[in-house]
Amino acid sequence: MTLAKKILLAWLSVVTVFGVAYFSFDHSVINLLTVIVNVLLILLGIISLVIFAKEPNKKNRPVFLNFSIFFLLSIGNLLYPFIGNSILPGNQFAALYFYQYIPSGLTIVVLSLAIVYVAIDTLFNELSIPHKYILVAAIVIPISAYYYSPFLSNPKYLYKTEDITDFKSVDNVVRELALEGVEHPKPEQIASRVKLNAWQEGKQVGVLFEIENIQRVATILPYIEGDNFILLLFKPIHMNIIFMNVLSLIFVFVFFGYQYKSDPPQGAYIEKIVFLFLPYFSLDILHFFAYVTSNNYASYLELYSTAQYLVVFNLFLLLVFFSLRLSFITSIKGEFYERELVLDSEHISRWRDGIDSLVVRHFLNPETIHGRLFAPRESKSRT
Repeated sequence: MTLAKKILLAWLSVVTVFGVAYFSFDHSVINLLTVIVNVLLILLGIISLVIFAKEPNKKNRPVFLNFSIFFLLSIGNLLYPFIGNSILPGNQFAALYFYQYIPSGLTIVVLSLAIVYVAIDTLFNELSIPHKYILVAAIVIPISAYYYSPFLSNPKYLYKTEDITDFKSVDNVVRELALEGVEHPKPEQIASRVKLNAWQEGKQVGVLFEIENIQRVATILPYIEGDNFILLLFKPIHMNIIFMNVLSLIFVFVFFGYQYKSDPPQGAYIEKIVFLFLPYFSLDILHFFAYVTSNNYASYLELYSTAQYLVVFNLFLLLVFFSLRLSFITSIKGEFYERELVLDSEHISRWRDGIDSLVVRHFLNPETIHGRLFAPRESKSRT
C-alpha cells in the first residue's frame, strides 16, 4: 500500500468514526461547513505527522510535529457537539468549559507556539532544538497566561464579566416591564429602574452617571433578543483569540522579513506553507472581530457561513503544499537536497519550486532572481 493510500485510509477511518457517531448519539446542531473545515484540519494533521516521521532534516522535524499537534487538536471541534449531550449529559457547563479550554484555549496557544517556533528556527538556526523551545515558550507562555489566566482561576469567568453583569441587570428590568405590559421598553425607561456600575480593570468602582447609564443600557439592550446574548457571553475569549492570532501574524511577518533580508537555508515548500498562514490568521481575526462587534446572532451566523468558504479554500491550498512537501522529502532528489542543506547549505542552489518559477517567468525578470524567489541579488547561490 502506498504512503498516500495509508494517509487516506487513516483519515477516512477518523471521518467514518465521527460520521457514525453523529448518526448514533445525541448532539447539538452541526454546521456542515464547520465539519468540513475540521476534517480537512485532521487530514493536514495526519500529513504533518507523516512529514515529521519522514523528515530527513532533523531540525525541521519539530516544525511539523508542532503543526501536527495543532491540526489534530481539531478532533476536539468534532467532539464539541457531543459535550453536554452524549458526553457528560445534564452538565449545563460542560460544553462551556470544553469550548473555552480546548478549541478556544489550548488549540490557539499551540498554533501560536508552532508559528513562533518557525520564526525562531529561522532566526536562530544554530540553536539546539531544546533551546529553541525554551525561547518560544518564553515568548508565548507569558502572553497566553496573561490573556487566559482569568479562565484558569475561575472556570465561570465568562459569567462574571462587566458585559454579562450589566446584561443580567438590564434583562431583569426588561422582564419586569414585560410583566407590566411594556413589550419594547426604551433605554430611558430601563435606565430609570437600574443603575449600572462603573468598571475599572474588571472591578466595580461606582455607578454610572445618568447619561452614561442610558448609553450603556442602549448598548446592552440588543443582546436581550433571541440568542444575541451568546455574542456578549463569549466576547472575552474571542478577544483573546484575536490577540493570539495577531501575535502569530507578527511572527509570520518576522519570518518573511528575515527570509528576504538574509536568505537563510530553508526546506522546500516551507515558505509557501508559512505564507498560507497569512490568510488563515487574517480570516480568523476578521471572523472573531465580526463576532465581538456584532449584536445580532443571526446576522453573524450568515457572515460566518460565508467566511467558511474562504477558510475551506485556504485549507485546500495548505493541503496542496503540505502534500508537496511530503512528496518532495520522500523522493530521491528531495532527500538529497534536504540533507545537503544541513551539510553544505552555502554551496548548493536554493530550491525553486514550480510556484516560484511560474511567478518569476510571468511577473519578474529571471535574470535578477538568484535561486529561490525573492533571494537577494547579491546572493552567491547558483541557479
